Amino acid sequence: MRTTPYIATNERILGGLWGSLVGDALGVPVEFQDRASVQLDPVRDMRGFGTHAQPRGTWSDDGSLLLCTADSLVNHEFSLADMGARFVRWMNDGLWTAHGAVFDMG
Repeated sequence: MRTTPYIATNERILGGLWGSLVGDALGVPVEFQDRASVQLDPVRDMRGFGTHAQPRGTWSDDGSLLLCTADSLVNHEFSLADMGARFVRWMNDGLWTAHGAVFDMG
C-alpha cells in the first residue's frame, strides 16, 4: 500500500529545479557572511541588496549553470560541447541569469 501521494517524474524534476533556485536566491544576499551573523539575523524570506547588491529573488551562478545544464540535457541526450557552449553563453551573454547579466562567478 502506497503511503505517499504519486508525483509524476516531470513534477519531481521541476520541483527540484524550483527548490534549487529558491534556495539559491535565499542564500545570495548572505553569501560569504559568517555563521554567527546569519544566526543573529536568520534568513526567513527573500532579501535583496546584500552581499552582491542584487534585487530579492536573484539566483546566483550556481542556479544559472544548473539551468544551463538542464536546458542542454532537455535539448540533447548528452553533449559536453552543447553544455559548454551554454556555459560560455551564460558568462558572455547572461544566459539563464535572473536579470540578464552575470554578477558573480564562483
